[in-house]
Amino acid sequence: MSRAIDSIPTPAHVKPKKLVVLSAPRTGTFGIYNALKILGYKPYHMAEVLKTGPTAIQILIDGLMAETFHKGKPYGRAEFDKWFADYDVIIEMPFFMLHSTLKAYPDAKFLLTERNPDKWAKSFVNTIGKLTTAFRSFPMVIFKHFDAFAYNMSTMGLAIQSYYTNGYELTPEGQKQLVENYKSYIAEVKRLVPPERLKVCKLEDGFGWDELCPFLGVPVPDRPWPSLNTPEEFHEVAGPKLQRAFLKGLVATTSMVVPVIAAGLWYFRKGKLSL
Repeated sequence: MSRAIDSIPTPAHVKPKKLVVLSAPRTGTFGIYNALKILGYKPYHMAEVLKTGPTAIQILIDGLMAETFHKGKPYGRAEFDKWFADYDVIIEMPFFMLHSTLKAYPDAKFLLTERNPDKWAKSFVNTIGKLTTAFRSFPMVIFKHFDAFAYNMSTMGLAIQSYYTNGYELTPEGQKQLVENYKSYIAEVKRLVPPERLKVCKLEDGFGWDELCPFLGVPVPDRPWPSLNTPEEFHEVAGPKLQRAFLKGLVATTSMVVPVIAAGLWYFRKGKLSL
């Protein structure tokens, strides 16, 4: 099976990875992403996937499918070097392919932010869950087929949701499964990563400059922490892309429907159709 990552040439230079963030989405990762940019790092986060477009999403889907669903060849260091060549921090992507990431970067410095599992499940439903619901509902269930970005986002979101709810989706049982699978993920990270290379922080205990900067060995900047980890922030990032997909789908379907209606009216007027 062909993979999108295989179309990317081997980079001449790969930035050393100064930090790998193993946190799940919806656990302060967008704040970490923005904070690291303020500190002068170049982090790769889902926001970079959204900026790059359909190919980046397909690369993520291929890695996710291989790691989680055993469809295709899992990524190794060569694939990650292609994907993250220009970045010195990786955020969120390890959540989708934990074992491949740890195998590729055995000597990295790791960060894990934890969140109350029930709150995490609720946040998942209010962000990723709302996104997948939109893609399954009219008109996006049709419009997504006219936009590669929307189609790939739908494929990825539905796969993640199905896996972490054990197929129960956003039902009450599915939300229970979200909680349990999140707990299992946290436990797996702590089991696999040596404690001397892993910093664990709980969002409920507070997470900001004072926790991040000493771990990285850099000064604390004199400015507010850049994110509150709200669902609104998530939708502000994803919203413009979905709006463009909506308009693209609307134009495409209109361009098909209008000629059909016009042809129907023409035949009707010619007496070739009767009511």
